[in-house]
Amino acid sequence: FQGGDPPQPRAAHTCAVLGNKGYIFGGRVLQTRMNDLHCLNLDTWTWSGRINISGEKPRDRSWHTLTPIGEDRLFLFGGLSSDNVPLSDGWIHSIATNGWKQLTHLPKSRPRLWHTACLGQEGEVMVFGGSKDDLLFMDTGHCSDLLIFQTQPYSLLRLCLDCIGKNSALLENQIPCLPSKLLQEVLKKITFWAAMTHRQERKAETERQSQLHST
Repeated sequence: FQGGDPPQPRAAHTCAVLGNKGYIFGGRVLQTRMNDLHCLNLDTWTWSGRINISGEKPRDRSWHTLTPIGEDRLFLFGGLSSDNVPLSDGWIHSIATNGWKQLTHLPKSRPRLWHTACLGQEGEVMVFGGSKDDLLFMDTGHCSDLLIFQTQPYSLLRLCLDCIGKNSALLENQIPCLPSKLLQEVLKKITFWAAMTHRQERKAETERQSQLHST
């Protein structure tokens, strides 16, 4: 690299690219977990040095993810803290203001580390795999479920499609009259919500049977 103030050598950090800049956050330096943010200009190969953050910021961590969610925002999720606690918090970093904002609506009971994350079509961050336990001491909490985090309001079209998908029985006479392209989108939503309803019913039945056996 040509210049600037590079970060300390580290492991288990995360990185993301926005435009011509690469960002890295956190990770482990020897036995110390970090919560610093650095930027690399990919045109000049120059490091920014540690970026000064205004306001509160995420705690130190490793084995987390950092996902671009727009032209100037990054979404940070999960990881393992310096006291070996699996984390379930989510933060959005604004490049314009150099500030972090914690998302308060995320479930606290579903921590993740060593997972993957990617951005969906409407600003949703999808997290898959990883572990919910401290891998250093308990390698049993492997996860196969998908977590979806909404980072911006859904479009009006998306909200309408979901509404039709959930209430297709009430609209069965009107749905065939839709234009063909829109009809295909509606049919996909109907299939999705039918599968979701079936899954929820099976889960509720399993829980009911479990309660009956326990009594």
